[in-house]
Amino acid sequence: MAYRIKLTPFTPSFIKFRGRNVFRVKIVASDAEDMPNEIFGHQRTLVDPDTNEYQDEFCFVCSPFDLSTYPANEPDPTQTPQFFRKDTIDIYVPGIEIAESTISSVQEQVCHLITLLGKLDELNEGAATWCPSAPDEESSSSSSL
Repeated sequence: MAYRIKLTPFTPSFIKFRGRNVFRVKIVASDAEDMPNEIFGHQRTLVDPDTNEYQDEFCFVCSPFDLSTYPANEPDPTQTPQFFRKDTIDIYVPGIEIAESTISSVQEQVCHLITLLGKLDELNEGAATWCPSAPDEESSSSSSL
């Protein structure tokens, strides 16, 4: 299969967050071929127990296992921790260099994911090994005793 996905980083923008100067980094995955757009692992966490306000925190770029394990767009309420996949990363970082580094790192990790998906297609059955020996060998060695 020809796995591919388009990553669109938005120019890091300067904003104030809780009185601090930070840069907002947003990356959107789209136009995927032979894979889902939702490749960014998030975790839903309770932010304010008084208001039951939740936040979706970006945690990781998914692996092939994560793509098959975690649901897209909404977490499974029976699963703990509540990981799920989204097609967007939207985070704040403390500086422009970190913003650029984050974008570059995410791009590298997504390319690695594509490589891993391709390698899964190449898996084939290896040579079987019997431990401690094949059934025929075991029966012939026990009959010679």
